[in-house]
Amino acid sequence: MNNSFKMSKGFIFTFSAAACWAISILLTKFIVKSGDNSYNIVFWETLLALPFWAFLFYRQKGEIKKLEPKDYRLLLYIGLINTLLVSLVEIFALQYTQAINYSFLIRSSLLFTILFAYLFLGEKISRKKIIIVISLLVGIYFISTNGHIIKFSAGDLLTLLEASLISFGNTILGKIATKRMSSNLSASGSFLAGFFPVILLGVVTHSISFPVSFWLILLLAISTIAGAYLRFKAYKVASASYIAMIYSFTPVLVVFAAVPLLREKLGIIQIIGGILVIAAGIFTEKLKID
Repeated sequence: MNNSFKMSKGFIFTFSAAACWAISILLTKFIVKSGDNSYNIVFWETLLALPFWAFLFYRQKGEIKKLEPKDYRLLLYIGLINTLLVSLVEIFALQYTQAINYSFLIRSSLLFTILFAYLFLGEKISRKKIIIVISLLVGIYFISTNGHIIKFSAGDLLTLLEASLISFGNTILGKIATKRMSSNLSASGSFLAGFFPVILLGVVTHSISFPVSFWLILLLAISTIAGAYLRFKAYKVASASYIAMIYSFTPVLVVFAAVPLLREKLGIIQIIGGILVIAAGIFTEKLKID
């Protein structure tokens, strides 16, 4: 009997997307420190991502002809929330909160997603799922805070707002979209729907200038493209709750990347937290939690 652990497509797509998000978080932190303002970062990140998404959208022209008005509305809602609101709120949140607070609180999206998936998608809340969620949140808390009590700030409220937007706008609406159309059309169409509001916002605020960290913003655009592309692939083959749980690897990746990049040291509590998150992620895949 072969009892070897074989990763599903859902795990591969979601974990890869989580890694891209971790890269985006680190890049955004570096870019903010360089002096670029929030509107300018979002403007250039969106503009640089446009050629890829426009090309991908064009390739789906046969499928586009079959879309109904409600499909266009769905793409518009995802685009406005994901491309515009999440990007803006994330940058402001990273400006006004500590990185450890952000890394922990952003994963409250796990709780929001499970609740929204129960309300809008009919996904069950099982005992196994609750146990794994508790293990993930405890592990993330240990990783992010090293066991210290969090002191909340105004930026933390923005982080919670971003978490709820990610859960509903990205995961729930994204899952609904991939049930009605291909993942490529869902991803590219929703981006294009949010593109023009982002450009308009940049023009209205008179905040657009050539960025201080152009190459870092280019890397940020590439990482967000890859993350979104892989995330929509995951929506096609995995449940919203499963994706949210595997996404909990993100803070582990952020913290462990900070060791070589920022020369930070890991405490015993953080290592224990990382083990809890990794173990919970493995059980999520092994037990096929959905």
